[in-house]
Amino acid sequence: MTTESKATASTQDARPLSGPEMIERAMKGFQAYEQGRYEEARAVFVELAACDPSEGYYRTALGAICLAVDELDDALIHFNEALRLNPTDCPALVNRGEVHLRLGSLLEAAEDFSRVVALDPENKDPLSERARLLAEAARQSAAEEALQDSAESGTNG
Repeated sequence: MTTESKATASTQDARPLSGPEMIERAMKGFQAYEQGRYEEARAVFVELAACDPSEGYYRTALGAICLAVDELDDALIHFNEALRLNPTDCPALVNRGEVHLRLGSLLEAAEDFSRVVALDPENKDPLSERARLLAEAARQSAAEEALQDSAESGTNG
C-alpha cells in the first residue's frame, strides 16, 4: 500500500486523505471483512480505490469481498485490475485462481496457482501452500473431467 495520498477528497470531509489516514481506513476495512461485515468493508475499499486508483491492494480487497459473497464476475474484474496494477500480487493471483476454479475454468485457475508457486519457490508465504493445494485440486478436477468426457464420447460413439 502506498503511504503517500493521491486522494482527491474523502466522502466524509472535503480535504484529501493523508497516507496514514488511508492506511487506517484500510485496516478498518480489513477488520470489517474479517468479521464478515462485507458491505461495510466494501464501502471502505470503494472509497479508497476512488481516492487512489493506482493502489492494487484496494482492488484485491474488493475482489476478496466479492468472492466472499459469491459475486464471482465482479471478483474477477477486481482481481484482474489488481493484477494489472501489480502483476506479482500473490493474494490477487490465488483468489483469482479460486474464482476461475469455481467458474469451472480449470486451465486459468492452474495458471494463476502456478504463477504464485513460481513467485515463491521456497514456499515462505502461506499463500503459496494454498496455491499448491488448489493447483492440485484443479489438476484432479481436470483429470476427472477428461475421464468423464472420454467415457461419454466412448458411449456416444
